[in-house]
Amino acid sequence: MILDGLNPEQRRAAEQVTGPVCILAGAGSGKTTTITRRIANQVAIGEFEAHEILAVTFTDKAASEMRGRLERLGVGGVTARTFHSAALRQLHRLGDPPDRIMASKALLLRQLGNTLPASRARTASGRPATSPPRSNGRRTGASAPPTTWITRPSRRSQPT
Repeated sequence: MILDGLNPEQRRAAEQVTGPVCILAGAGSGKTTTITRRIANQVAIGEFEAHEILAVTFTDKAASEMRGRLERLGVGGVTARTFHSAALRQLHRLGDPPDRIMASKALLLRQLGNTLPASRARTASGRPATSPPRSNGRRTGASAPPTTWITRPSRRSQPT
């Protein structure tokens, strides 16, 4: 039942119960199906207990979807998290959680960029912030929104 409906490639990946499996496929091709079926198969044949598995993905929505699919396959108790959530949980378990979690690093980067000397500040196009903008039909000058980003000096420009 767990492997029903999988194509031969998906089935081969789901039946591989030990070691890593690389699944390279496009959107909507069944990657999550293959991964959830592999996890369910590992639990069903007794290779692992559900609580011993950590499934890691990129988004909260994908983690939630993975948990739901596993529960529908009769495999509750698998932990499915985002990379960030899994890392934060590990920090808490190690007893050294961060004091504060930033929702976004954009404000911090802008503040840091604004403290750079003019010779290091860059615009979004990569030009030094002090150079005049090039005319390309877009808004330029005072009406254009300023964008600053941080660049690291090249090794060649650093004194030895």
